[in-house]
Amino acid sequence: MEQSYLEVVERLQAYRRAQRKTQQEMSADLGVTQSHYAKLESGANIISYDCLKTFEKNGGDVHFLITGQYLTVGILDSYMIRCRSEEGRLQLFRFIIWIVELGLKLEGENHLPETVYANLKLAQELLDRPESIWKSIRRINHMTQFQMSDLLGINIKRYLRLEKEVTRPDAEILHQLYVRLSYAPLLIMEPPYYYLRECNMTWEHFSDSIKDKLKPILVQATELVLESEEMN
Repeated sequence: MEQSYLEVVERLQAYRRAQRKTQQEMSADLGVTQSHYAKLESGANIISYDCLKTFEKNGGDVHFLITGQYLTVGILDSYMIRCRSEEGRLQLFRFIIWIVELGLKLEGENHLPETVYANLKLAQELLDRPESIWKSIRRINHMTQFQMSDLLGINIKRYLRLEKEVTRPDAEILHQLYVRLSYAPLLIMEPPYYYLRECNMTWEHFSDSIKDKLKPILVQATELVLESEEMN
């Protein structure tokens, strides 16, 4: 186990305390026995992909466990969920980033965090060349399979199984991927979630006058994407 994974263990403990749940209740949220959960919380066992999916299904915040940031849903998500296709969501994702960047320029601020652009680039790559997400990550970052296995802290045999999608990434792998390459965990999981946290937070800090200028553009962009989906 990588030393940095202890951060995930600490967040699991903190999350349970914040929710005022017992280990028995949390074990149900993750779909494991109480004894197995106790090992997850002590770091003796790694949180599996299936546990993360069950946790998410039961309303748990996987993003917080992996990144330490609570996953917040904001006004921009309300536009995204209207899209019906993966291509439509990606188109609107690009529009949203452009609109938020425009707001930042109007307020004389800097660009969005690199995390946003990294996730956009990966989403575009997956749409253009639908294959293993791990191949896409390697291609974007110009890495070999050995370099990827080293970055994730796993042996090459395990990485090859991951890339062939014979196995799924556990919490430790997702944590390493986020720390080293900034990919949001819910983009890696199925179905992928478009990571709008930073865009939403930036939007909320805009002045009302900036929001009033940008909202019509956002509405029009959404309508255009929905029209394009109907045509296709």
